[in-house]
Amino acid sequence: MNRITIKNMDGYFVPDGNTNDAIQRLGGFEDAYEDLMDSQAQIPKDLEDMRAQGKEKTVRYKETMAQKLINNSIVMFFEKHGLK
Repeated sequence: MNRITIKNMDGYFVPDGNTNDAIQRLGGFEDAYEDLMDSQAQIPKDLEDMRAQGKEKTVRYKETMAQKLINNSIVMFFEKHGLK
């Protein structure tokens, strides 16, 4: 990835001419983060539905549980870097 921003002691800045690129990348990140959080909100509902149907031992249930753990790791990574 080509970095658009430059970090200094005061935080980050965008060199002249790259503002639009930075805005586009930030917008893409925000979209991805919203999708991740929407998924995290939906997964417990899906797991509860599968539990109610007695499907705790299915591949789909296990894959959904794994996705929940993966998403949680990604969220924690973003939070570690102050991105939430």
